[in-house]
Amino acid sequence: MANPAVVPQPERPRLMRFLTDLTLRRAIGGIMVLATTFTLIAALVMRIVEGDLYKHYGEAVWWAVQTVSTVGYGDSVPVTTAGRIVASVVMIFGIALIPATTSLIVAVFLNQQSHRFTRPDDE
Repeated sequence: MANPAVVPQPERPRLMRFLTDLTLRRAIGGIMVLATTFTLIAALVMRIVEGDLYKHYGEAVWWAVQTVSTVGYGDSVPVTTAGRIVASVVMIFGIALIPATTSLIVAVFLNQQSHRFTRPDDE
């Protein structure tokens, strides 16, 4: 029999559970997976769009890595309109990746600190 004095707590939304349980290791791991996946997909798209320029997938990966990392050596640049559009998206992602990473790490630290001060002490 269920105890009538115990009131079941409503389940927290997934986003709140994710943010509450987020650790620095998970955050960095998630960012790395996202950045790597995006880079490999960008390389594939560029290989398809600029097949004459990037004859091998490895060349397209090299281009994608240097573009996402915002190094951009300029040793190979897209020449078609479609290739330049793909490159623009990759550049914007690369530029946004650094502040997003920093913000997420700060959010994790603040979340951990706030939980330290709001949890009841175990005595």
